[in-house]
Amino acid sequence: MSLPQIARILHWQHRRGPAHTLLRAVYDPATRQAVVVFSELASNPDDRGITNDFAPLAEAALPVLRKELSPDLASVLWIAHFGDFSYHYVPGPDSFTLITLEVTEHGYRDGENDRKLTADEVTRLFHGLPLAPVPEVLAGLEPST
Repeated sequence: MSLPQIARILHWQHRRGPAHTLLRAVYDPATRQAVVVFSELASNPDDRGITNDFAPLAEAALPVLRKELSPDLASVLWIAHFGDFSYHYVPGPDSFTLITLEVTEHGYRDGENDRKLTADEVTRLFHGLPLAPVPEVLAGLEPST
């Protein structure tokens, strides 16, 4: 069975101003869970990184996930992704961090139990679908995304 997926540029409001990231997601209707990977792009202003204001980024992504994957979305795993396509890149393999968010009466709040993931762990979370290289994904996006 093929699971619903999306890839797009997501524009959002960082506390320091407009920002953007590559959003990739897969949705499992059986569990009603999405797994989202936000890739930090070199074209995003370097004072507006995804991990230093993650809660508003996740809140901006939710309507997109509900519209493009499922309005029945029950839970989301959030992953931050960095590599040679990012503005603060240290040579080596891509890095992935599972981001924890706390749900409050006012929305999300950044949590404190983030943890590093391997590329293999991300592939498993993405239901065995390896992430395509960021430049390849960006090249395949429609100009309006």
